Order: sequence, then C-alpha cells, then structure tokens
Amino acid sequence: MEEKKTIVLVLRSGGDFSMQDVELISRHINGKWQSPIRPRILCLWDKASQHYDLGNFELLPLKTTLPGTWSRIQLYSPEMDQYRPFLYVDLDSAVVDSLEQVFATITDPSLFITLEDFWQKGELATGLVWFPKQSEKVEKIWKNFKGAVGSRMDRYIRQVIGHPDIYWQNLTSSIYDFKPRRNNLLQDVPAQASLICFHGKPRIFDAPIGWVKDYIYKEYTNGLHHQNMVTVIIPYNKDRGWLQEAVNSVPKEVQLILSKGDGNWPENFNKVLNQATGRYIRWLHEDDMLTPNCIEDSIKAMEKQGVDFIHGNAIEITPEGKQIREYKPKIENPTYTDLLMHNVFHSATMMYKREVFEKVGKMNETLNTAEEFEFNVRCLNAGLKVGYCNSALAYYRRHPQQKVRVVSKEAKDKEREHVRTMYR
Repeated sequence: MEEKKTIVLVLRSGGDFSMQDVELISRHINGKWQSPIRPRILCLWDKASQHYDLGNFELLPLKTTLPGTWSRIQLYSPEMDQYRPFLYVDLDSAVVDSLEQVFATITDPSLFITLEDFWQKGELATGLVWFPKQSEKVEKIWKNFKGAVGSRMDRYIRQVIGHPDIYWQNLTSSIYDFKPRRNNLLQDVPAQASLICFHGKPRIFDAPIGWVKDYIYKEYTNGLHHQNMVTVIIPYNKDRGWLQEAVNSVPKEVQLILSKGDGNWPENFNKVLNQATGRYIRWLHEDDMLTPNCIEDSIKAMEKQGVDFIHGNAIEITPEGKQIREYKPKIENPTYTDLLMHNVFHSATMMYKREVFEKVGKMNETLNTAEEFEFNVRCLNAGLKVGYCNSALAYYRRHPQQKVRVVSKEAKDKEREHVRTMYR
C-alpha cells in the first residue's frame, strides 16, 4: 500500500502571511495531486490552541512567538518527530504541478535536503526542506538553538551544519526562482516546473504577473463558495436531541467546529474561535439547522453588497421539524440607533467576516441572553457595515427547553436594557 505523504506549512500571525495564503497553497497541493491517496497537510499556526483535524488538512499549535523565518524553528524540535518524514513548503511558493514530482526525486529519504540559495551559490535556503525520520543535522540545529540571532534563521543553520546532505537543485530541475535575476520577475511558467519560490517581495497576492493572477484565480477565486471559505461553530453544553440534525445541515466542505463545555454559550464559542480557518464565520445553535442554500446565498450577498456581516430570514419550526412561519426582519439595513431600539436581527441567520472578530473582539461572556444582540450592537457602533440576504438561511426550532423560554421575561428585558445602557 502506498504510504501517505506529509506536507507541513507554517503560519505566524502578524506578519506578511495569513490563512488566505494557507488556503491558496493547500488548494493547489490538493488540486494538482494525482494519486488517489491524498497527502496529509499539517499547518503549524499560532492561533491553533490544539490539534484540529479537518480531513487531510490539520492544524497544530505553533508555540514559538519568534518573528520572520525564526517561527519555523519548531520544525526542528523533537515534538515534530512523530510527523517525520515530511516536506516543509514555504507559504511563499507557487505549486504549479503535483508535489509528487518533488517527492519522487528523494531517492534516499534519510537525507536532510534544502534549497541552494538562488543568489548565493553554495549557501542553503529553507523555503523547501525535507525532514527525514532521523537526522543528526536536524538534531544538531535544535540542540544548538539558544534563541533567535539576527533576522534570518537560514544563516544560523549555515553556521551550525554548513551544508545539508544535498540540495534540491542537485536532484531536480523542476524548482524555479520567481526572481531569477535582480529586478526581474519570471514572466511565464517553465514547462517542467513543479514549484516556484517567491522568496521576499512581491508576495504571490501582490505579484503583477499574468500567470500569477491566473494561478490565484483558478484555485482560489473560482468556486470559492465552500472549501475553507466558511467556519461554522456549534457551542453547546449538552445535546438536547437535535445536535446531529444541526451537524448534518452543515455542508461537508465547510469547516465545522463543535465546542462542548461547562461554560455559557459565549464562553464555549470564544474558546474555539481561534481554531476557525474560514474567511467567514457563523455560529449555529445545536437545536437549529442551516438551510441548504445558507452558505452559498450568504457569501454571494456579502460579496455583492461589500459588507462586513449579514443577516437574513429564518424558518421557525416545531420540535419535530414542522414549519411554523418564516421570519423576515422589519428593517433590512438597520442603523446603530435602529438596532438599539429594536433587535431586528434573527441571530440564527448571522454570518461575519473573520476581520469582524479581530476588530471588535469576542462574545461578551458576562451576558446570558443578550450576548448576540450586544455583539451586533458593538459591530455597528464600530462602524462595520451590515447587509441583508433575502433568503431563508436557518431553521429556528421553538421548544420548551430554549434558553429564551427558560429565562424569565423580566431577566431578559433587564439584560437587554443593560446592553442599551452600555452603548447610549
């Protein structure tokens, strides 16, 4: 049986790269792969609090806070032994053909392999690295590490080991430099290319070259309504009998995060928010369901209207799933003042850009019933734009165990007024 190949990526927040770059290169790795046995793609990410499995794409915590290329030092640590052998690929790379070609050049998997610097012959570069199962050089790099020195980790590695066991350029002619000469960019993709290294600037999303724009469009812009576009989070304390229906309503291509905990709803939502990889994020209560058109219609509406978050219509159902009525908001595009006076949003229909949470923060964990209302007020107060999708986006289940029915009207009104007082 063919052994599954492992590819490792590294993303550190706050630099030039984002989950957008991870999404792009992952799509190309999977899209170009020929074997029916897909590779295992691991991404070390400083916002991943724990190991999270998303099919053949997995998130692992990046524990270092070191800047730049130094964030990759964790690749050399003993905790990565369990994943070796693996191929590390820099996010600053264009996968233009199957990486199976690169794997095929490794005739001796015990060798530690790096790039030879394109501009400094005889010097190593770390944009593409093969980590064997065991390597004295890898161990030496880690054991000698005492902390970041200077701006570049590759210079440190050169000082410690001198050279790798072999350079990629000695094994294959399918790896190219995007800047073959200074102030000169690769205008076309060479016929035999499998990987093109974009070390430094311009980055892939900023490169003013036709084939690069096509590279982005084919796997990223085209058909972006599902994979890696949206994260759905289901926070809950216990399954009241409808959790599986909620889970089944989420498209398989969408990242789904279940967050069971002893805390309140905002706490359970917040604790997994940093695991979300989607460009759009929405929550789903364990007793509700998404409509089949929810994800696609929400994305289309947000992109067409150019807004930061969106709301829509909801179909209210009985505990058995029988339709009661369709809720439509009285105000489609409320102002900050409108929302303070009347909560026209149906919380089951909301979806947000990832940047919304980065700008206004997480859910308010001190609230018990008005947390969603307060969050939306906070968004409008921050100047974010809301849009309206004239589609039924969720099934909202009415039943005696609902929090809004268990909590007294007086308590709910008091908390709602408390929120209004906060923002007046």
